[in-house]
Amino acid sequence: MTEDILQTLTLSGLRHRCAQESDRFFNRQAYDPSFCYELFRRAILQRNEQAWAAIYNQYQRLVIHWVERNTAFASSGEEAQFFMNRAFEKMWLGITAEKFPTFEDLSSLLRYLQMCVHSVMVDFVRQKEHKLKLEAVEELTRQPAARGTAVEDGIANALARKELWAWLQTQLKDEQEQVAVYGLFVLALKPRDLADLYPQVFDDVKEIYRTKENLMARLRRSEELKEFLDDA
Repeated sequence: MTEDILQTLTLSGLRHRCAQESDRFFNRQAYDPSFCYELFRRAILQRNEQAWAAIYNQYQRLVIHWVERNTAFASSGEEAQFFMNRAFEKMWLGITAEKFPTFEDLSSLLRYLQMCVHSVMVDFVRQKEHKLKLEAVEELTRQPAARGTAVEDGIANALARKELWAWLQTQLKDEQEQVAVYGLFVLALKPRDLADLYPQVFDDVKEIYRTKENLMARLRRSEELKEFLDDA
C-alpha cells in the first residue's frame, strides 16, 4: 500500500490492519508490514500517544516472550511486565523524530525493541550486582577488627574502585563519553549494540570508536590517573 493511502487511514483502521497482518505473519502467511510501520511512524514522528498505545497493545506479548527467554529473567525476582514496560520506555526515549528515518522498515524497529529488552535486563542485573557488592562492603565494615588485614584489604580495594569510578566521572566531558564508558565497560556491550541502543547519542559505530579512543588517549596522558593507580 502506498504511503499516501496509509496516511489517510484512521488510527482505528490502522490498528485493526496491523493486528491482522501480524496474525498473518505469525501464521507464516504472506503479510504487509506497512500498516504496523505506519503506527510507529505516527507514534514517533507525530508523538501520537494513541498510536504508541496501539503499538504497546500489539507487541506486548512479543516483548514479554523476549523477556521470559532472557537468561537473566529467572533469577531477577521481577515480573515480566516490569521489564516490558522499561523496554517500551527506552524505545520511546531512544528513537527521536530525527533518528526515525534510519529505521527503514518494521523489522529494524522490532530489532531495536528487542535490543531495548536486552539492554534493560542487563542494566537491571548490573545494578543488582552493584547493590550486592555495596552490601558486602557494608557488612565488612561491621565485622570485628580482630578479623585482621584481610577485612581491611577488602574494604580498601572496594573503596579504591569506588574512588576511581568517581574520579573517572569527573573526566568525562560530554554525553557521548558518559554513554560510551557506561555501555562499553559497565554493560560490556559491543559498539554495534551500543549504536543501536543510543541512536540519539551516536550517529554511527565509527563515532563510538572515535569517542572511546579520544577518551583513552586523554586518560593515558593523565598524571593524576597514574598517581591514583600507583597508590591503589
